[in-house]
Amino acid sequence: MVALIIFLVFVVSFGLLLSALYFFVEVPAAKRRVRERLAALQQTSLTQADEDTERLIMRQELMSRIPAIDRLLLRLRWVTKLQLLIEQAGIKMPAASLVLMSLGIGLAGLLLGLLLPVPLPMVVMLAAAAAAAPFAVVALKRKQRFAKFAELFPDAVDLLSRAVRAGHAFTTGFALIGSEMPEPVAGEFRTAYSQQNLGLPLDDTLRNLTLRIPLTDVRIFVSALLIQRESGGNLAEILDNLAYVIRERFRILRQVEILSAEGRISMWVLMGAPIVGAVLLFLINPDYMSRLFTDPWGRIALGTAAGMQFIGYLIIRKIVRIEV
Repeated sequence: MVALIIFLVFVVSFGLLLSALYFFVEVPAAKRRVRERLAALQQTSLTQADEDTERLIMRQELMSRIPAIDRLLLRLRWVTKLQLLIEQAGIKMPAASLVLMSLGIGLAGLLLGLLLPVPLPMVVMLAAAAAAAPFAVVALKRKQRFAKFAELFPDAVDLLSRAVRAGHAFTTGFALIGSEMPEPVAGEFRTAYSQQNLGLPLDDTLRNLTLRIPLTDVRIFVSALLIQRESGGNLAEILDNLAYVIRERFRILRQVEILSAEGRISMWVLMGAPIVGAVLLFLINPDYMSRLFTDPWGRIALGTAAGMQFIGYLIIRKIVRIEV
């Protein structure tokens, strides 16, 4: 019995000693390690923010990595517009790289067409289509990015309105949108916040936003903000009404797209049917289709058909494209 009591006293004392070591040594050490990690993370985030700001200040609009070619491309206005389209598509690529890529793919299409037993006009058409493929990808990504921005934009306006109601500064709402909203809305508002934070006037910052995102909703948003800055008024109420108008416009636009879906499908069917039929006929009987490219009247007929197809496309597109 005495031995059992001594053993129990030893176990209890040992347990109390371990508990004391845990609560008075291990817990403070763990808290200290957590504080050190948080301080390290905060320092890292501040360093990254400084680096991002520095990159934004020192950002160079390079059309090419070769200085001589860059100076030459900067003189061409269409290259500047192409660079803007690339940035609107959210692609990090100089304009010269896209042009060189287009030329390379077009040359590859030309060589492939020369190796195939096809007429020379079809080879030229194949090379032109291959060269236009990178620009088509940029245009498609730009359209998709704008569509996603338009879908998320009313929520961003609501968040800005709530930030103003909560007492935050108007420009601080841009930072909240940049941290809370998904891309591409977050990135555009982060850029706007950084620009005005670095000294650019707010009017120019908002106009730059309309330049990067040339959507009707963004133009209405910027116009409302500029008018409110000049004439005054309840900014939160203006933003609420603006978000409601944008959502209603978006809803009506979706209804219009549903009602015009049949016309758009008919347009693509009518545009694609002659091309698919011509390719199939060429694969079945090349001699029969080759006269369209070798005979002078055949080339005239082919050019007339292509021109009428293009005119028909413009007419149908004008009918089914309804502005809201």
